[in-house]
Amino acid sequence: MARPTTNAGNTQAELVRNRAKEGSAEAQFNYGRFCYEGRLVDQDHDQAASWWLAASKQGHVQARTRLGHLLRRGLGFEIEDDDIARWWFEYERSFAEAGDAEAQLNLGNMYAAGRGVNRDDAEAERWWRQAAAQGDAEATLQLKRRSGETGDLRVQWELALTYLEGRGVPQDESEAARWLGLAALQDHAEAQFRLGQLLMRGPAGVRDSVKAVQWLLRAAEQGSREASRELGDLFREGLGVDASESEAKRWWRKAAELGDASAQYNVGMMNLDGRGVAADPAAALEWLLKAAGQGHSDAQFQVGRIYKDGPSELRNPAEAEKWLERAAEQGHCEAQQELGWWAG
Repeated sequence: MARPTTNAGNTQAELVRNRAKEGSAEAQFNYGRFCYEGRLVDQDHDQAASWWLAASKQGHVQARTRLGHLLRRGLGFEIEDDDIARWWFEYERSFAEAGDAEAQLNLGNMYAAGRGVNRDDAEAERWWRQAAAQGDAEATLQLKRRSGETGDLRVQWELALTYLEGRGVPQDESEAARWLGLAALQDHAEAQFRLGQLLMRGPAGVRDSVKAVQWLLRAAEQGSREASRELGDLFREGLGVDASESEAKRWWRKAAELGDASAQYNVGMMNLDGRGVAADPAAALEWLLKAAGQGHSDAQFQVGRIYKDGPSELRNPAEAEKWLERAAEQGHCEAQQELGWWAG
């Protein structure tokens, strides 16, 4: 119950409250304003809603308008009496039937949640479609969500990207993970990869390294080069799995054979440095050239170094200069330094 906050306010507030309790619609409206604004009494949106509802039932137009605006902001719903929800349903329906898109959206939401009316999914969709036809983005999103929940794979993937990247909505990794999961269960390889990546490196509330590896494996088994590369990274770093140079190379090589430039670079460097395998500059050059040809600046730099300072049978000054220049043009500092020393 709202309480007076000052002596002066106490007198005025009590007078208005007493008249409101006696049934004066104007007093009910005014006391609701006191509660809403925190003027003369403590701020209490639930009490404001309760008094404005009482005034609205007596036909007070301003109270009806104020109450509608309050409820649309998600306030005033904590009072025990569910008269508020029923009243709001009738309020929104009157505007929805007159063509108001926001009211149509809200009416759809109320049917979907069973708030103020019995739940009715068909009616929810009917009102959302009317709002969406007027360009209401949230109604369009609600329709997509309903379609995704009934198994539409294309929509599930679209919603996953919507929440993952914040396309027109606040970015929400938890919601993204939910939609990625639904698409992943339908063997969508890209969804499986993105879900594994999110579960491995996402925020604390989403992270689950065991499930991450499981989804990455499923994506890799379907030929996802990104998932194979990610698995190679995980085995190299020992994240969610036991660190293993040989497993890292195995997964990187699979991704490299599928054309992934980063994996091609990693396989090349393992061959060059002899990590997990015997050092083999010729094999290293073969893989590094594949990555360099895709514009990978680190690979371009390493190719330049092999042609410049590698085994005699691989040296080629003209090729060395060409690849170092390509890396330098991309802002690769070491390549720029190498060219400077060479010219000097």
